[in-house]
Amino acid sequence: MIRKSLLLTAWMLAISLLLAGLFLILIIDEKPSVQRQVVVTPEHIERAKKTFDQYRQQAKQKLLSSIKIQPEDIDIAANYLAKHFINGDAHISMSHQQASIQASLPLPLQAPKGYINLEATVIETDALPQLQSVRIGHIPIPDFVSQFLVSQSIQWLQNQPKYRNGIEAIKFVQIAPDALNVLYQWQGKFSLKIDNHFPVLSKSEQEKVYRYHLLLTQNYSQQANQTLSQILQPLMQMAARYSADNQAQKENRAAILAATLYIVGLPLKYLIPEAVDWPRPHNQSVTLDGRQDFAQHFIVSAAITAYADTALSDAIGLYKEIEDKRSGSGFSFNDIAADRAGTRFGERATASQKEAVRLQQLIAQGLDDSDLMPAWTDLPEHLSKNEFRQHYGNFDTPAYHQTMEKIERRVEILPFLN
Repeated sequence: MIRKSLLLTAWMLAISLLLAGLFLILIIDEKPSVQRQVVVTPEHIERAKKTFDQYRQQAKQKLLSSIKIQPEDIDIAANYLAKHFINGDAHISMSHQQASIQASLPLPLQAPKGYINLEATVIETDALPQLQSVRIGHIPIPDFVSQFLVSQSIQWLQNQPKYRNGIEAIKFVQIAPDALNVLYQWQGKFSLKIDNHFPVLSKSEQEKVYRYHLLLTQNYSQQANQTLSQILQPLMQMAARYSADNQAQKENRAAILAATLYIVGLPLKYLIPEAVDWPRPHNQSVTLDGRQDFAQHFIVSAAITAYADTALSDAIGLYKEIEDKRSGSGFSFNDIAADRAGTRFGERATASQKEAVRLQQLIAQGLDDSDLMPAWTDLPEHLSKNEFRQHYGNFDTPAYHQTMEKIERRVEILPFLN
């Protein structure tokens, strides 16, 4: 009897493994069904900001309101998130009362190499949209299975205090070829403050940032100003000490974030609730090549790249200059140069363990501000809207591209990139 039981168990195990293997074969493809570049432009940043501002004002009033999102923005956001978090690609197209979703996700393992291609359709209903026609690789998923999983996920989110208000605020979603219209009404207390239940950084990341924050407070200088190179040197020296076991990228990221909040003067409590009890740094201006705005442009771009990526950092930097041109302070190519240098710094700081360690060693040995900031004195700044149009036309002219290429060449010869 025992022998028969063992044989039955062995057969069931073998069949389970066979079915699992067959399932993997059917869901894994050799090539991705979606391949596209991540494109984020200043226009996308502007629309996202306007949508957020509109949502914030309407949510505060707790009125039944709606937000209109362009299909292009939804598609770009989906592709950006897929690329940033799982190195995949995604595409969303919208038609009357439905949206089609396609995604290609690379296998996390080195071998075998392959992709998981996903397809699904989202259908408009009288309440929240419904998922149907889901396909993973060559396997179609029954609608009742996918809909059950979605309903369970929504129910789980509603049981979580930090997500409940957001889920329950959505009353209706209309899908159309020209827009996604979301009807919502915020019922709970609306606040953009980050509370102790919703930390932006994990505990381990908070501990890393705290080390560098403490170093900055302890290294307070009696000088009226500090340079960015003076700020970065001790941070990179500390990062090098904690970078064993492939931790260099994480250490650099935490050091850059601590430096950003210190230089911009943004309280840490907005990202880390526990930081309300941390030692406070002295108010002190930090300059790059003699200018405080350059230091801020550089370090903010470095942080965006370290925690997001180059595409987003470049788009935000250019959007800021466009806003300056509109508001009167003018478009400045030298600010763009500081943005690009910071972006490349953040990129190099987190590219790989090897590159992260190399940057630590280079900065720790001592660099001047001129090693961080490209030559800029001949670059036009504070151009009004009319002046910019007169000299450069718009952002797609030979004159504009020539100036941007000049900036790029100067950035690429900076010591930390060579």
